[in-house]
Amino acid sequence: MRLMWHALRILVAAYIGFALVLYFFQARLVFYPETGREMIATPGAAGLPYEDIRLTTGDGLGLHGWFIPAPQPRGTVLFLHGNAGNISHRIDSLQMFHRLGYSTLIFDYRGYGDNGGTPSEAGTYRD
Repeated sequence: MRLMWHALRILVAAYIGFALVLYFFQARLVFYPETGREMIATPGAAGLPYEDIRLTTGDGLGLHGWFIPAPQPRGTVLFLHGNAGNISHRIDSLQMFHRLGYSTLIFDYRGYGDNGGTPSEAGTYRD
């Protein structure tokens, strides 16, 4: 019985330790800006016309993006690419939308691509 209580205390301590690690490192587990700094291509390299754009957030940070116009657009897609990589890692998706006849606006969040700042939940809401 004593051995069971000892094992249970170890399991509870391990669980609490794991929960604390998740809590304190949650931003690093959600955002991956280190995989998203270097631009590896542009839409132009894939034969797509595009415009470099700069959007300004409410707190004054400039966000880099691209607008890829379709010749006779069926609509426009606002492409928010997720938490890893940057816009240059999404060329295949941009080509797909272009083939389907959609113009596309894509931009990087703070801390990704050519943007300053540090990724965070609050910053993502601002972006």
